[in-house]
Amino acid sequence: MPLFLSRNRSRTSRFASVMLTVVLTLTGCGREERGPALLGGRDVRSWLDDLHASKATVRRHAVLKLGNVGDADPAVVAGLIAALDDSDPLVRRDAIVAVTRLKDPGPSTWERIRKLSQSDKDPGTRDLAKQAITRRPGGG
Repeated sequence: MPLFLSRNRSRTSRFASVMLTVVLTLTGCGREERGPALLGGRDVRSWLDDLHASKATVRRHAVLKLGNVGDADPAVVAGLIAALDDSDPLVRRDAIVAVTRLKDPGPSTWERIRKLSQSDKDPGTRDLAKQAITRRPGGG
């Protein structure tokens, strides 16, 4: 066999090997299953569990992290709304901020915030709730 044909077969063989590798790699892309959504290196479920922790600092951290998820997960929305009734005023304040960032917190949520603005034991929480109501789309 002439030398130039031998070189062409070698190049063709290498090209075919490279193309086969590329095709096999690309067809496998996007097929891997995704795990749970991560937030701060942890899955959202673990942050939701932290909303029920005994330490207020843990609950507050969870509210802050979950506030970044927003409307993407209905369980997060429910957890943030429930945090409006937390025993710690700092958790309630952060919950107010997180809930008012939702696309549509809903009338019952706004009613809860209104009640916080009128009767919460903590003056800072009352003030923050009043501010949230005045900034509410539609004028409170």
